[in-house]
Amino acid sequence: MIIDKRKIWEADSDGKVRISIGFLEKGHRWRRDEVKDIAGDWEDACPCISFKWTSDIDDCDVRISFNGDLSCSEIGTSASDDSDGDHPTMSLGYTSDDALRRRHILHEFGHMLGAKHEHCSPDFPWEFEDKEKVKDEANARAYNNVLKKFNEKYLIYSDFDDKSIMLYPMKANWLKDNPDDPAPEDLKRNYHLSRDDRKYMRKAYHCRVSRPHSPDPWPQPLPQPAPYIQPGPVPYPGGGVYGGMPDWWQDRWGGPKVDQR
Repeated sequence: MIIDKRKIWEADSDGKVRISIGFLEKGHRWRRDEVKDIAGDWEDACPCISFKWTSDIDDCDVRISFNGDLSCSEIGTSASDDSDGDHPTMSLGYTSDDALRRRHILHEFGHMLGAKHEHCSPDFPWEFEDKEKVKDEANARAYNNVLKKFNEKYLIYSDFDDKSIMLYPMKANWLKDNPDDPAPEDLKRNYHLSRDDRKYMRKAYHCRVSRPHSPDPWPQPLPQPAPYIQPGPVPYPGGGVYGGMPDWWQDRWGGPKVDQR
């Protein structure tokens, strides 16, 4: 996790960070509900942060649009610099892939809280093969989203976290092979907040702990049921156990045979 300290939202006098959020377009009811539900993972991870959903778009810190195919967001309080009430500060493009929509929402809300892309961390263990990267990506996107570096003094950051929701998928051939570094490897998309995502966002916003019901993407194994134990002898309704009971009762319950000779 890598967070720009200059872009963190200020807390109220009670220590709570309240961010008002609205949607620019009418309709899209199910998508609005989906965004509120999934974005709640950040609130669970950081209880001092509260998203205030409002229909008053003129009084929002963050304005969300569902138009277009791309997903993007202003970084943290940069959203407040955009005074055009008709302009989105976050866009959430549509995809029919449920897991990918989830990733986009968590990723863009991470940006909205001040997080930057994980590979921009000072602790990222590789350098880029610029030509390979630019060959595979549009020039502007490559330089703005991947090859860009930030001044360390403005950052709160963890060790490089390949589980972070803020990590872009990357190909191993985009990364330089250096004998002193780990061998380059493909980096895949993540679909949940990692432990460090939660920990360092709490650190940035001075939150103490996550909510108890905050989901853990790496749950512990469930306890296994106790082994089945064959029950003991079943009393015969006429009284006593096994001895003297008719053969049909012993056959039914698997009890010992009584020699009737």
